[in-house]
Amino acid sequence: MNENRRQPKIVLVAALISALASFVIYLPSLSFDFVNWDDLMYVHNNTAIRGLNLEAVFTSFANGAWIPVTLLSFSLDYAFWGLDPFGYHLSNAILHGANAFLVALLATRLASARGGLRPKALFIIALSAGLLFGLHPLKVESVAWVSERKDVLNAFFFLLGLHAYLSYARGRKALSYALTLVFFVLSLLSKPMTVTMPLVLLILDFYPLERSRTDGWKRLVLEKAPFFALSMATGLLNVWSHTVDSVIISAEALPLEGRLHITARGYLFYIYKTLIPVNLAPLYPRDFPAGLDTLFAVYVLALSAITALAVYLCRWSRVCVSVWAYFLMTLLPIIGILQVGMHAAADRFMYIPGIGFAMLASAGAGWAVRRRAKAFFPVLLAVFMVSAIFSAMTFRQQAVWKDSLTLWGRQIALYPDNAQGFKGRGTAHAIAGRYGDALEDFRKAADLDPSDSSMHIDLGKAYMHLGDGRNSYLSMKKAHELGDPAAYRYLKDLEAWGAVSGE
Repeated sequence: MNENRRQPKIVLVAALISALASFVIYLPSLSFDFVNWDDLMYVHNNTAIRGLNLEAVFTSFANGAWIPVTLLSFSLDYAFWGLDPFGYHLSNAILHGANAFLVALLATRLASARGGLRPKALFIIALSAGLLFGLHPLKVESVAWVSERKDVLNAFFFLLGLHAYLSYARGRKALSYALTLVFFVLSLLSKPMTVTMPLVLLILDFYPLERSRTDGWKRLVLEKAPFFALSMATGLLNVWSHTVDSVIISAEALPLEGRLHITARGYLFYIYKTLIPVNLAPLYPRDFPAGLDTLFAVYVLALSAITALAVYLCRWSRVCVSVWAYFLMTLLPIIGILQVGMHAAADRFMYIPGIGFAMLASAGAGWAVRRRAKAFFPVLLAVFMVSAIFSAMTFRQQAVWKDSLTLWGRQIALYPDNAQGFKGRGTAHAIAGRYGDALEDFRKAADLDPSDSSMHIDLGKAYMHLGDGRNSYLSMKKAHELGDPAAYRYLKDLEAWGAVSGE
């Protein structure tokens, strides 16, 4: 009886430690600026977030996505802080701390579904899950970048939804089911990445809840029908909105075989970065051949081997196959089949999928303590050592997001042959009025990617600000020849100004 009363308290202590550590590690980010990568679009120049205008936030699309709850959170920040980035970073850090708290509690609830755990094992499970999630360097992009409020808010409602579902699975109360549905909707309206949440609920039904054995799959799938309907509607809406905004990469630009290559490579890439989170970049470019080649076959074989191992381990426990299925499903919306943007991968995409690996590690730690009580302190020491290493890496990595110059400087350092870093840094210089520095970066960007018309337009603008009409005209003409309609207006303005073509 006393032991049963102690369990919630000791779990709560572990969850609070995780939340506090996950918040404190991001205190340096409170002094960071906005960066010239989506922050201007989402916040700085976004009139929809001003004045708590519900109509504006619910009828606006941000970079092709319908995310009214995220925009509403920005509206609340704007009401308190105006355009002071401190408040926006503070909100991100608080939400991340709350997510670490929810992950810690979720780990113990899932572990308790199997029963037979003493307080020390529960404490280790909660602490390791919360700290490994909250302090992992892959989370930096989602927390230290204001625009990725989408991630931390999306995960917050996703985790609340999972907690509500566990309550429903235990008591079958209509209120818990309704709350699960409500949190799912709020999650989708924060970021549509969680369209696969109905599949996650079915994974939980498989293990550790094992409802598939008692209720049967047909009933469980029918139970999730409203969730699947909302997922389909959200998916169709966002495909349409991204298509309208011309954000989705066309089949001509990236054929199916290229997308399959990126998908197979992406799954292994994220596993690698989870285990060895070094050389984290703001943008991982598609700078590799993508097709049904030998490397693709290697990737598929590796993924097949991991899947076979997870299934084989079901002889002893279903936890591995459940975590593996969770990883595959939660990454599915952004893994590469529907390609948006120029990246091959992104750290932020692991914010929710990474929860599964944290759960798996915590299950292993809890199993060790359950198997042998004397293992508590060695396991606790190991958790603190890994957390300390991750904290040091996270502390260092978040400095990349201090401002636009440090952000793009990091990109250039890691990918000096890719144009995007120079374009981003050049834009940062131009915004600050340093057109000489901007010109140098834009020249480098145009040399690295001469087929990108926007590079030549940026270069032309820099020449224009420096009073060099002739070179501005030549740059704009090049952009026009590449088919960029925006260049035509600049050419007419330059002709009216008296610039010569040089022909």
